[in-house]
Amino acid sequence: MRSKMDREQIRKELALQLEGEIGRGIAFWADEEWNAAARRLLSRQPAPAESAEPRESARVDPKGPPTEAPGAPAPRRTPRRTPRPQFGPPPLATGRDPDWEAQLAALSEEAHQCVKCRLHETRRKVVVSSGSGRVPLVFASEAPGADEDAQGEAFVGRAGQLLTKIIAAIGLDRKDVYICNVLKCRPPGNRNPMADEIESCTPYLQRQLAILKPRLICTLGLFATQVLLESKAPIGKLRGRVFRYQGIPLVPTYHPAALLRNPNLKRNVWEDMLLVRKILDEGLPAPAVPAEEVPARSAKPRIESGNLFGQS
Repeated sequence: MRSKMDREQIRKELALQLEGEIGRGIAFWADEEWNAAARRLLSRQPAPAESAEPRESARVDPKGPPTEAPGAPAPRRTPRRTPRPQFGPPPLATGRDPDWEAQLAALSEEAHQCVKCRLHETRRKVVVSSGSGRVPLVFASEAPGADEDAQGEAFVGRAGQLLTKIIAAIGLDRKDVYICNVLKCRPPGNRNPMADEIESCTPYLQRQLAILKPRLICTLGLFATQVLLESKAPIGKLRGRVFRYQGIPLVPTYHPAALLRNPNLKRNVWEDMLLVRKILDEGLPAPAVPAEEVPARSAKPRIESGNLFGQS
């Protein structure tokens, strides 16, 4: 038989585990009254006093507990929601060259005249970026979609609208961050980028990052993550961790278009975004994984860029 001390230790461990799961928004029972009773039991809080009068919709059975009146609809339970954290003003960019905005403008002009690969033959508009870069956070993705190709701005389609909400959820405005792609021109039909297109266009992204000197990079989707980390590992193995690109912390996450296809990924992205905001505010508390130590996979990665933006 376990001692009282053993049972007390077990109770404390169960309490910590239960509170942690509840804090993540996981309900152990569908009935919220059971959840509340479990919390009271684990925290040794007294149960609230109950009214002496039965509920209007119930009848008292002397041989058992109150039961709902026949035919009465079951009470609707309101799911318990974890309060969203409150964020203060974000940090502003520091350490850049005084003419960093002019440097970005010159780079944009150069990209608009670029004919280094075949994509200039089919593009409608060059898509260099979106946002001001006032906050030192860069979101980097794969390539423009049909909406972006038409408007000349990054992330303006359905995936872009979702990205706007994701950025707002961590207390930021998308006009203050910097959003860009590896490729500045749309591949026809949103096909996979070709090796020579990547080779021609990646230097633009590298120069953007060198000018912006961001505190943090968040890569959206498999392609941008693999390009910047020079890895062939799947996004599911890379997200949830912090890496370094040229000394800059890098947090990979799923592309917003993936969330439109699979809403179950939203919790993963929310966890990644909380990590992004924490690093943005506080810096990196522990060493990140250098790019050269990123897990690799020998097999060719499966890049689903053909339907990445849900456009044709």
